[in-house]
Amino acid sequence: MLHNLRFATALHIMVLAQLEESGQWLSSEYIASSIQINAAVVRKEIASLKTAALLISKEGKGGGIRINDGKERITLADIYLSTKQHELLGKFNNPNPACVVGKNINAKLQDLYQEVDTDIVGRLEKITLADFSKTFN
Repeated sequence: MLHNLRFATALHIMVLAQLEESGQWLSSEYIASSIQINAAVVRKEIASLKTAALLISKEGKGGGIRINDGKERITLADIYLSTKQHELLGKFNNPNPACVVGKNINAKLQDLYQEVDTDIVGRLEKITLADFSKTFN
């Protein structure tokens, strides 16, 4: 799945969990019906969010996911970083090392990608999940 789709899916899951006030465990099937995607895709994102300690889960009948304690401190950057697997802007080239551009492009791209990623994370760190979720009420 493309990174930008992973972030959108993970954010959707987290907003649903944030807005759940009754203490109910949210099933992957319920979440999938909200996003209109396959429950297996939801479970993959739930696994990433659990690894990042943003969600907790309960197995079996009546199980599902809930947002982890400390939800007031969760930022959109936390969610973004839980989904990030590779460079946001794409992969590097395999250029001709004899070319003036080719021999330097990957190093220049790495610098650019790092700068853009730092900017994105910095902006997302300023937005809490709680504040973002309030826009849905």
